[in-house]
Order: sequence, then C-alpha cells, then structure tokens
Amino acid sequence: MADMRIEFKRGAFKALRSEPGVVADLERRAKRVQQAAQAQDGGTYKVYSQQGKAAPQGRWRTSVTTGNARTIKSNAKYHTLLKALDAARE
Repeated sequence: MADMRIEFKRGAFKALRSEPGVVADLERRAKRVQQAAQAQDGGTYKVYSQQGKAAPQGRWRTSVTTGNARTIKSNAKYHTLLKALDAARE
C-alpha cells in the first residue's frame, strides 16, 4: 500500500468556518439560547455574532449577553444564561 499524504490549505479552514451555513447554524443556536433565557425571566438578552482574528484560527463565534441592569442582576442571582444553554442543543 502506498503512503498517503494529506495537505491542508490554511485559507480553506478560515473559509469553511465563515461559510453561510456554518454561520447560520451558530446564530440559530445563539438565538434559541436568547429565547430560552427571555422565557425564563422576561429580561432583555442580546445576541452577538462575529468572526475571530485569522491568527490563530479565525473561528466564527456567537455570544448571548444581558441587555440591561435588571437582567444583569437577575442573571447573577438565578444563573439564567447557564440554565438556557441547553436550548442550543439540537
């Protein structure tokens, strides 16, 4: 059997991580976490989505944060965002 050689193209990984389908999936999951958190305490939660720096990997990331002072206090006391994380699973 011949030895197999695999060559990775660095630019291809960054392009793959920012594909519309990948970004849409990550944003959909973040939106579900946001909705689950809002359903628990009626607070305001915001979704952010952006691509990281190319060095080292340039991964796309999303985050869900509190939107106002009341929600910050509620989340600190009841851990609403932690409890809502399960909503991101399919």
